[in-house]
Amino acid sequence: MKPHLAARSVLLFLLLGLPLFAQQPAPRALDAPRSSAQEPPAGLSPDDWSSIRAAWEDGRHAARATDEGFVTRTPGQAWTTEFDRDGATTTPDSGGWTWGLELAGFGFQGAPGEVEQAASVSAEGARVSLEWGDGLTEWWINDTRGLEHGFTVHERPDGGESGGPLRFALDVRGGLRPEIVEGRRSARFVDEGGSSALSYSGLVAFDALGQDLDAWMEVADGRLVLCVKECGAAYPITVDPVVQAAYLKASNTDGSDRFGSAVAISGDTVVVGAPLEASNATGVNGGAAAEADNSAQSAGAAYVFTRIGATWSQQAYLKASNTDASDRFGESVAVSGDTVVVGARGERSSATGVNGDQSDNSAQFAGAAYVFTRSGAAWSQQAYLKASNTDQLDQFGGSVAVSGDTVVIGARSESSNATGVNGGAAAEADNSAGSAGAAYVFTRSGATWSQQAYLKASNTDAVDQFGWSVAVSGDTVVVGARSESSNATGVNGGAAAEADNSAGSAGAAYVFTRSGATWSQQAYLKASNTDAVDQFGWSVAVSGDTVVVGAPFEKSNATGVNGGAAAEADNSAQFAGAAFVFTRSSTAWSQQAYVKASNTDADDYFGWSVAVSGDTVVVGADLEDSSATGVNGGAAAEADNSAPVAGAAYVFTRSGAAWSQRAYLKASNTDQLDQFGRSVAVSGDTVVIGARSESSNATGVNGGEAAEADNSATDAGAAYLFDLVAPVTIGSSFCPSNPNSTGVAGEISATGSATAAYNDLTLTASNLPAGQVGIFVTSATTVAGSTVGEGLLCLGGQVSRYNAAGQVLQVDAAGEFSLAVDLTQTPLPSTLTAVMAGDTRSWQAWYRDVGGSGATSNFTSGVTVIWN
Repeated sequence: MKPHLAARSVLLFLLLGLPLFAQQPAPRALDAPRSSAQEPPAGLSPDDWSSIRAAWEDGRHAARATDEGFVTRTPGQAWTTEFDRDGATTTPDSGGWTWGLELAGFGFQGAPGEVEQAASVSAEGARVSLEWGDGLTEWWINDTRGLEHGFTVHERPDGGESGGPLRFALDVRGGLRPEIVEGRRSARFVDEGGSSALSYSGLVAFDALGQDLDAWMEVADGRLVLCVKECGAAYPITVDPVVQAAYLKASNTDGSDRFGSAVAISGDTVVVGAPLEASNATGVNGGAAAEADNSAQSAGAAYVFTRIGATWSQQAYLKASNTDASDRFGESVAVSGDTVVVGARGERSSATGVNGDQSDNSAQFAGAAYVFTRSGAAWSQQAYLKASNTDQLDQFGGSVAVSGDTVVIGARSESSNATGVNGGAAAEADNSAGSAGAAYVFTRSGATWSQQAYLKASNTDAVDQFGWSVAVSGDTVVVGARSESSNATGVNGGAAAEADNSAGSAGAAYVFTRSGATWSQQAYLKASNTDAVDQFGWSVAVSGDTVVVGAPFEKSNATGVNGGAAAEADNSAQFAGAAFVFTRSSTAWSQQAYVKASNTDADDYFGWSVAVSGDTVVVGADLEDSSATGVNGGAAAEADNSAPVAGAAYVFTRSGAAWSQRAYLKASNTDQLDQFGRSVAVSGDTVVIGARSESSNATGVNGGEAAEADNSATDAGAAYLFDLVAPVTIGSSFCPSNPNSTGVAGEISATGSATAAYNDLTLTASNLPAGQVGIFVTSATTVAGSTVGEGLLCLGGQVSRYNAAGQVLQVDAAGEFSLAVDLTQTPLPSTLTAVMAGDTRSWQAWYRDVGGSGATSNFTSGVTVIWN
């Protein structure tokens, strides 16, 4: 696990991702809202329930003040950690040991300077920081994943001329001793008998461009020593807000299985589909022999992984109850709490409804879906779902979605000419519109499933493939029809627009809502730049009042978010792809964002997969070609097309109504043809990316660098887990600020990314008198401070003000105000300009204040960012 920490500085940023986790089973956490239930209570949406649970988790992990410093409780690991000005000490509820670390020395090899007590220890929520002086901050974060530890180096210490590594010498508290684990990026702490009590793992270090620095651990004189080779590191500091948490492989990895073709996540549960897996096993956890049996070619399988603390492991191996060759079980997967749905579009029985005769194989590619439920840690099949009008070649199960007790199944090639909802038996049996497509809604009462609705488009037409993609959130269902051909644009273009078939395979998406048990179509969605062959609706996702639709064959050469009409109309990048975000106000839908990659290129297929959770959207581009690895490799890495069809994924976040790219994700073992981004999923702060053609022969979770690099199992497939963490502080501070009427000095901070193209800068002014007004000011240069009112203005040259509508801000009750800055519209005295890579820009905040001299204004400190 790699945490991320804030850097406010000018030189080296170290990310030492060191979560701890108990080796003994962790006891179940008690007293969560509705215990540990994943599903929301009646009347709460999944997103609201997730927010409530997240707030509760944050509260119970927060640090509390003590006489010596602070104390935190980590319920999932059942331990307590105390912090003082020397370090931290962890004590488990049981286990017969204590453990801790305290910084003893810091500097370059040969003479890491001894350190005394930290100058201060402070806490904000679940984060505890020790300020050591000399440009060094140590931090600990306590959350559901465990206890994370890291350092931020603000200034390069003396002694770097030797070329040796930067070293952090840590004394070990308690009776455990450190042992370095193979690879030297992890350590374990063992007792006198050699039994492992806990691990300290995932050491990483990044420079200003987000590139890995060589980092390793050593043991010297009983101390644990962290070493970082920073020579040649790029400056200034940029911080990566996302980190890879796990590398997932099947327990029975085999070539051509296509593990990662589909992924889904809900809380701490991930499901990965492998539709070409070939074992003849049936049911759940058939055992090693069954998993190794490859007598049912392309029968398919699905794998369930769960997280306890910081550790992921495989919990179940799922197979159909009627496994058969070519069924492609696992081509689609979905999960909500303790319910998993797996689609098998190649299944051949002619059964209809729920739990019918599975043994009849007379309806080639009719398709089926399977519902599995969990009790404790045990999974079992609960239902076998078929269409109410099963027919050969319908491909029921090609797409699946689940939210609570509601399941939606797409049948892309269903052929009835019905329109709307529940057209009746005669309409369902009418096969005059070949491959028009349909979707089916099933609901659960107790443990019993039944079909609630049969959904068709309002403008059903042959070959539209309505049901190619489906999504559900509470009482809202979205169905994509990738080959729908109308030339309409926007939302609800009207009957005439829907009937216009002049844009072949432009694509559409349809929103349905439920009142009681009754479904109706609420919206007909089209792209703002509809064009033939764009295949808008290839992928769909929904979370509350937000819908995302992917169009991987869209052709504009635009980059970023909302490039404008001209950019949308530019068709010079064949099959670059796009995604579209729609939002609902009451019952009215409108397009909120037109989303493109930061490195748009022809044939990348951005939008092949999409996912949304709250204010986070993930878009996959499984044919993207860069050879970058990890997170936010920088502009040069994104532009490198030396790994054809390696694939990428992009994370976008929303602030108010504005979207911006937060992260560019690549595999840790990027390789050509891997198709990373073929599938994507997101739940809260965890993102899952599938790479169906990754070829390593590794099995299980986190096999290590050697296993990831082994390409002996062609097209075996893999999945990658990334953790999103809090917004990251960037830039360097300048200009001391004078105390204001509250008795403290106003401060400014900048969060986001120092890559100008990402355009995600947020400025925050703090420690201000509540109720006053203020603005941010900016310039390209700084000077020695001159007194203005009660404060110091340290911006030089042309100083510009953010005083347009919405930019004059009021200090809230916590003494803060913030502004999301548009880097493409940054004020100069008479014009708005764009911040470009290579620019330097500084900011301060001016605010109304009544000081001791009677002056009526003040300034915060300043922050400078050098953009890349």
